[in-house]
Amino acid sequence: MSISFYIMADKPENERERERAIATSNLIASPHVGRFRPILDAVRDTLKAKSAAITIVYQDSTYVLSAAGFEAGVYKRSTSFCAHAILSPDELTIVPDAGADERFAGNPFVDTIEGIQFYIGAPLRDEDGTVLGALCVFDEKPRDFITDDDRARIIALKKEAEAIVHAISKQADVDREGDKEVQSSMQSQRP
Repeated sequence: MSISFYIMADKPENERERERAIATSNLIASPHVGRFRPILDAVRDTLKAKSAAITIVYQDSTYVLSAAGFEAGVYKRSTSFCAHAILSPDELTIVPDAGADERFAGNPFVDTIEGIQFYIGAPLRDEDGTVLGALCVFDEKPRDFITDDDRARIIALKKEAEAIVHAISKQADVDREGDKEVQSSMQSQRP
């Protein structure tokens, strides 16, 4: 019997900037499940994978905004595959066999009967280029490779997800401005 340990991801150098961007984006404040679902279904279909998600990695948690194949919710950042993906903002994080990868072997999401064995994470950026989270897809069976067409499709779907992230963030900006105008109007009407 062997004992294995997984490696928790470091926090990016721009963690404070990321946290500010996430806090003002309104992404984790309200559900957006339906908006991302077609993207999740498409990435699962592309790779014939069991599960996919849109995540935001924030403070000590990974927020699963939308999920297909498992339960959306809030998970510990310390066990998050996506916390590793955000550290490589310009590339896909591809883990062909999580049980054989020192970063993940021993992770409680790997060490189960139907655990994660294959994972791909595509970092999601806001309009300023700050990485907020990831579009991820994973399966209980390891994979030796993915095709160039699969990579291209994942990148295209990542861009679609980013467009939704940008729209949600823009709406949050509009809402904040509207709130400021209402407050200003109320203050000016006081005797």
